[in-house]
Amino acid sequence: GVEVRGESAAVGYYGLSVDGVEVGESPDWMKKRLLNVGLRPINNIVDISNYVMLELGQPLHAFDYEALVQRSRGTPTICVRRAQPGEVLVTIDEVERKLDPEMLLITDEQGAIAIAGVMGGGNTEVSEATTDILLEAAHFEFLNNRRTSQLLKLKTEAAERFGKRLDPELPLLAGWRAARLIAELASGTLEAVV
Repeated sequence: GVEVRGESAAVGYYGLSVDGVEVGESPDWMKKRLLNVGLRPINNIVDISNYVMLELGQPLHAFDYEALVQRSRGTPTICVRRAQPGEVLVTIDEVERKLDPEMLLITDEQGAIAIAGVMGGGNTEVSEATTDILLEAAHFEFLNNRRTSQLLKLKTEAAERFGKRLDPELPLLAGWRAARLIAELASGTLEAVV
């Protein structure tokens, strides 16, 4: 399930469960388009997220669902909340980030799995072994996001976009678009939207 806590910093948060994905290389046309705008292709799931972000302006993030299940020892509960004093997260770039209590996090039962709107954690990163994903499509309050990015000195494509006023209707549109591309390019099947 998805549980949203905290002030109104997260205006809307959706998780799309996509099963049976085959993580691999993206098609050449997608890799070329990403390279043309300065984004490095990583794998088809991450590339689809980036491609849809470029196409619609809405950042997305994919979590390895099995990693979430293992961490929670069952069905995970995703929570959007403020960081606790002294909390840290090792992000996907393998850097340990010291978090400020004003920063918004995506968490599960075991703790932080992403810095909302900035960067995901290495503990739930999509890899070649991933078969099921939870695709995050969210709308975060832009001033909080901008402040978090500045405090961490962490400038990402997602943080730049979330640091502006995005249309709150975009997350579901972008999520559906990405889910369709994942079905087409990574054999995934959309199981649920929560």
